[in-house]
Amino acid sequence: MDNNVLISVKTIQRCDGEELEPVELQTPGKLGRMNQKYYLIYDESEMTGFPETTTTIKIWEHNVLVTRKGRFNMQLHYKEGEKNLCMYPTPYGTISAAISTSAIAYAFEHLTGSLQVDYVLDADNINFIENSLRITVNPL
Repeated sequence: MDNNVLISVKTIQRCDGEELEPVELQTPGKLGRMNQKYYLIYDESEMTGFPETTTTIKIWEHNVLVTRKGRFNMQLHYKEGEKNLCMYPTPYGTISAAISTSAIAYAFEHLTGSLQVDYVLDADNINFIENSLRITVNPL
């Protein structure tokens, strides 16, 4: 599968009611569908903190699975209405975190679409960060 789409990723974070500066990335990638699931695949960059890493996002009803492979390896499972534990690599070391997903919405047609995942990240059982992951996909 060749790069066939432009993937725009934006993460909006709120901590203690204050919105932090969003993280945004635009990159060529791949969009495909197999076994009733959508797949987005793209290479991360130095800007996102995951250089030399390929990200695969698998999307299906009430679920989003983000897998990173390469220099940084990890897997995050967002399941609507559930809390999941994960190990989250950072340039400063790996931290354990809990992800509570409140909403997942997506729509794809041909080579266009969008995905939104709203969740709370709890990295140390003290600091709760509200997140909204927003992805839009357009043909190249």
